[in-house]
Amino acid sequence: MSRINWHAGFVAAMKLELMEDEDALEFREEQYLDGRKQRLDLLIIKNDRSVKIHNEIGANFDKFNILEYKNPNDELNAEHYYRLLGYTSRYLYERHDHDVYPADAYTMTIVRHGIPREMFRQLKADGIDSVEVMPGIYELLGKLPFMTQVVVTGRLPDNGRHVWLRGLTNKAGKRDLGSIVENSRDLNPKYKEHAEDVMDVFVRANAGLMNEIKKEGGSMCRAVNELFADEINEMKAVYADEINEMKAVLADKDTQLADNAVQIKTLTDRIAQLENELRLAKM
Repeated sequence: MSRINWHAGFVAAMKLELMEDEDALEFREEQYLDGRKQRLDLLIIKNDRSVKIHNEIGANFDKFNILEYKNPNDELNAEHYYRLLGYTSRYLYERHDHDVYPADAYTMTIVRHGIPREMFRQLKADGIDSVEVMPGIYELLGKLPFMTQVVVTGRLPDNGRHVWLRGLTNKAGKRDLGSIVENSRDLNPKYKEHAEDVMDVFVRANAGLMNEIKKEGGSMCRAVNELFADEINEMKAVYADEINEMKAVLADKDTQLADNAVQIKTLTDRIAQLENELRLAKM
């Protein structure tokens, strides 16, 4: 299976989730810390702290919002929480504007498809509770330096609003694909690239489902082909160019081989001639 770029899919999904308030937000991917030794998966900055985000996932966002994404194959336990806590603290320290933006200006969000039961269990032993404040969104409660939430994408409502994050799974069904296709049709063209990034992850992570739909044909298969017709044609063009380049290289090699054969024949004839001359000289 080809490599799945879960990170790109996650960033694209978050941009689609929050597109209603995109003018109020700044997205910074892979923000590096401490001389580029550590990095944040995604940093979302609100231009104005007083702005309220409409999407439920961003409802508790403040000025600086640090997000960590774990794909369905990644482990998630208390160690990852404390690591993110350290990264967030480091980012706060490196900004050097604590008087303007103290700790309450920072939030932490961990995103994962399945419920991180082991992490919740470990954190509870440390005095940190988890409460599902709405379907798929858990808030951590206790003596925490930053407001922290855990987004379980597989439990987010299947109402079209969260279709993009829900699509980051390797256990999708036809209904999930149908939701992505349906919502992609209504997207403003400027968001199409984000939808393509999510769809790329979906297709690669759910190859079995896509092969099944391809074999069945029908409306779903046609809808997928129509929706991504431009991308499919572009890929065909790229592959055609690569094939032509390979043919040209092979043709050059064939020419080189032919030239080499002529040279070998010339050398062989010359060797035979020298051997004959040497034989005659000995007579």
